Amino acid sequence: MKLSLLVLSLFSNVLIADTALSSSVELVETVIPAKAIERVPPKYPTLAARSGNEGWVQISFVVDENGAVVDPIVEDSSGIRGFEKASLRAIKQWQYSPAIRDGEKIEQCRNSVQLDFRLDKSTKGGRKRFVREYRKATEALKTNDILLAEQLITKMGEEKIWNSYEDAWFWMLKSKVAKAQGQVNVQLNSIKRVVFSGNSSKHIGEVAFLNLLRQKFVLEIQASLFSDALNTFTQIEQQPNSDKVVSFLEQYAIQARQILKDEDYIVVQGKIDSDGDWWHSLSRNRFSFSDISGTLDSVELRCANKREKYTVAENTEWKIPESWGRCRIMVVGDNQTNFNLVEIRQDA
Repeated sequence: MKLSLLVLSLFSNVLIADTALSSSVELVETVIPAKAIERVPPKYPTLAARSGNEGWVQISFVVDENGAVVDPIVEDSSGIRGFEKASLRAIKQWQYSPAIRDGEKIEQCRNSVQLDFRLDKSTKGGRKRFVREYRKATEALKTNDILLAEQLITKMGEEKIWNSYEDAWFWMLKSKVAKAQGQVNVQLNSIKRVVFSGNSSKHIGEVAFLNLLRQKFVLEIQASLFSDALNTFTQIEQQPNSDKVVSFLEQYAIQARQILKDEDYIVVQGKIDSDGDWWHSLSRNRFSFSDISGTLDSVELRCANKREKYTVAENTEWKIPESWGRCRIMVVGDNQTNFNLVEIRQDA
């Protein structure tokens, strides 16, 4: 069995609450980031291997002052719980050299990794059962039988028997069903899962993969996820034969950069999913919550060398000094809770 590890991101940010520190304080320091010493690969779950399952898991974690990994949290995955459990068990055994700030050991609190589970002798293409169910769902979409298509895709998702090829095609089909239902958030999240799946451009073809990236960019713009959209635009630029798409989307990328620079408030709609959380990378150093419909329990911020957890209070503002960079937040609450995250320009 073969397992590949892909480090997605290590960002530098530190958070303070608005009342914790005067805005006149300046930070001058030298930080040496933590470096990996040992990464224990996850054990491939026996049942998943026997079934030919493949997939991926994205995890956020903290490196403490001794270089140990603590508080790992699954941000997203291809949906197979066995892979999530194996990833969490393994990552707790990882060891780093501690991050150093001005000669002192510190926590490095914003770390992210994607673990890809791949079998050496993976089944090539879709298996008969998957192809049969996929065709039924596709035919239901073609005949505009959206209810049947939803029932079929839900059944496929519950079975979770796919390899990496099937994983990419499943999430692409789910995005189409979500689009037909007008479920924009589900559509965007499904497209993200296609993009995250290993070798997706190879599995579904370069043209289809580029089209999904284009859809992802448009949906992120519509959802006011401008930083994410700009990252997607960069990914589009790196794709083969993308010149026409880049030329068409470039004007919107320019507008997104201008909005991030000029708009006083950027409102991002959030919704707690069945896992009980919602993740977001902040584009700005000030934010608050509004229009909460349901129950939000807490917001946890993971930045470069500090992590904080707060009770969510509507219309309470948090501020992050610009010199400290950006943070990623996890909002925890009851399933299906809706809310707005308002990102505020520094001088607004």
